[in-house]
Amino acid sequence: METLKYLLIPLRGAALVLIVVFSLLLLLAAKGGLMGLPLALLVLSWFFKYGFALLDKVADGVNEPPVLSYEMVNPANESRPLGLLAIVSAFYFFTGMLQPLVGHEVVTVLRAIGLVLVPAIIMMQVMEGFFDSLNPISLLRIVVRVPDSYVLILALLAGAWWLATALVTWLPAAELPFSISIPFPDIVRLAILMYAWLASFAMIGGVLFVRRAELGFEPAHSPERAAEKAEREREREVDLLIDRIFAEWRGGAYGNAWRTIEKHLSSSARPGDELQTLFQRASQWPDQRLAHRLAQELIPQLLAARRTGDALKIARMQLKADVNFRPIKSEDTIKLIELARDGGDRQTARMLLAGFAERYEDDVARRVAGHLAQQLER
Repeated sequence: METLKYLLIPLRGAALVLIVVFSLLLLLAAKGGLMGLPLALLVLSWFFKYGFALLDKVADGVNEPPVLSYEMVNPANESRPLGLLAIVSAFYFFTGMLQPLVGHEVVTVLRAIGLVLVPAIIMMQVMEGFFDSLNPISLLRIVVRVPDSYVLILALLAGAWWLATALVTWLPAAELPFSISIPFPDIVRLAILMYAWLASFAMIGGVLFVRRAELGFEPAHSPERAAEKAEREREREVDLLIDRIFAEWRGGAYGNAWRTIEKHLSSSARPGDELQTLFQRASQWPDQRLAHRLAQELIPQLLAARRTGDALKIARMQLKADVNFRPIKSEDTIKLIELARDGGDRQTARMLLAGFAERYEDDVARRVAGHLAQQLER
């Protein structure tokens, strides 16, 4: 039901203005007879091209209708309306040629199937291109991948066109208060039909965006792309930060380097993730002292978040680089010793226990460590 909101897009902004103006221009062209034919063809060409431009915007995750521009109406830039017309015309022509062979009923069924596949043809033109929209297998694949959304498209399109037809038939006759005699209902009828057409394209674009994962479609403004862009931006910022920290650390300004880290973490929306990223980068340096310091800050956070496996893994890594590594707090060291013992890693537990009494002044922690040492000796 999320796609229902796309039916309102043609009623907003530039799309609504276009519907009103083009309805008036088409009726003026109709009043002009043959002289008005060029205007009618021009307006219809622009309108159908605008439908695909609206579809592209919605499929790319933009919920505002586009403003008609030269790029949209340029024949060199937008040939899909002609492509769609060519496909429909060719299908109708060839099925008509089959009628003497298979009969009227079979041709009617084939044309009904073709009509049902029109939204899939439009979707395939957006995703892959004109020639792919000629492949029946590709069209059926769309229907199979999103059957519920496709049925919803057909139901809403049928409902929209039925309602438009009903309103067109129902409207009474009247005259516009203009010097040119143009019946007001005719403008409304055209506007309703134009809305139904644009709403159809907006609906198809909405399904492309909402079901992009199932259809294998990559819109320009999807949440995934936004997250990917944000992640790239974050990695760039981390690279710059690491370069600065490394320069300070290599120059012996250890205090400045640590203050830079603290300032960055305090301003971050995800300090835990940032701390882990900094540790991973620093652990690749030849000088492991900063990695040890970051690990001492990271291990308590991992233990508090019940990520005990990650905490123990980092402790093992630091012990491998320096056997004198220990967490800052005695309770964190005790927890790591217990985790290593329970996991059968007695070597890591013994390494963390070594020199415990000399390192920590907490008498309770010393007694617990002594008890653990006795257990590990058995």
